[in-house]
Amino acid sequence: MECKNRFKMDTTHKFKVLLVDDEPQNIKNLFEALNPEIYRAFVASNGKSAVEQTLKHLPDAIIMDWDMPEMDGMEAIKIIRASDDIKDIPIIVATGKMTSVENLRTALETGANDFIRKPYDPIEIEARVNSMIRLRLEQQKIVRLEKEIIQHKLEEVTHEMEIDHRALTASKIRLIYNNKNIELLIKELQNLGELVDTADEKKLVNIISSLKVNTATLNWEEFENHFEKVHPSFFTNLHKRFPSLSNNETELCAFLKLDMTTNEMIAITKKNDNTLKKARQRLKKKFGLNSDDSLYNFIKEID
Repeated sequence: MECKNRFKMDTTHKFKVLLVDDEPQNIKNLFEALNPEIYRAFVASNGKSAVEQTLKHLPDAIIMDWDMPEMDGMEAIKIIRASDDIKDIPIIVATGKMTSVENLRTALETGANDFIRKPYDPIEIEARVNSMIRLRLEQQKIVRLEKEIIQHKLEEVTHEMEIDHRALTASKIRLIYNNKNIELLIKELQNLGELVDTADEKKLVNIISSLKVNTATLNWEEFENHFEKVHPSFFTNLHKRFPSLSNNETELCAFLKLDMTTNEMIAITKKNDNTLKKARQRLKKKFGLNSDDSLYNFIKEID
């Protein structure tokens, strides 16, 4: 019970510890040092077996002897650290021969997390294992939190992108709708001009001209703002590659990027089908495309 009070980790399940040593007495000492109510121990007698047991059982900690036949502890650690599935398992190197400061440095540089000397002290063994498992649990907790944060940020970004896409679609619809309404209004003003004197007719002409310019500017500015939120680098990359594009050609590229239909482009630009075909042909020439190349596909590839 005293051990449990010191060890504040969740012990609803037993923590797995791999004991690696070629001396049966050392394994026995390690077994006796670990509280069986908290730990479940597995055994390996050399480095090769240690790697196999680690892959099989995925222990929470490993106590690794240094000097063993067939494969020593350092070589086993290198293999474990090179495997993605087991590379983060804490490893305590245990040795009765390699006890110098240089040996300690070698063990740590190879990938060990801790280093203890034989003969084993039961209290030290328990303390070191507890410490390593706490460290592993904290690392796992950090990884989980990082994944949750990343997932939360990804959901936020995805939500914002969905909002931007909906806003761009709404802006496109308003652009078409407003242009149609402005066109009707202009026709009414033109008809009104036939009923007024020359001075008032000139005023109406100026109003119509100003209405066309201001409406086109305002509608395009709103559309461009939403477009750049969805495709933030498109205009910059487009003009870097083709700096001679006119404003009308840039607008046409944006419409093509959004897969607008010809009728939608006619409603927005007030250009007829034939004029738009000629505009697309000019774009192809500027882009260096052949007549059978897809203008849509080319523009789609521009980020």
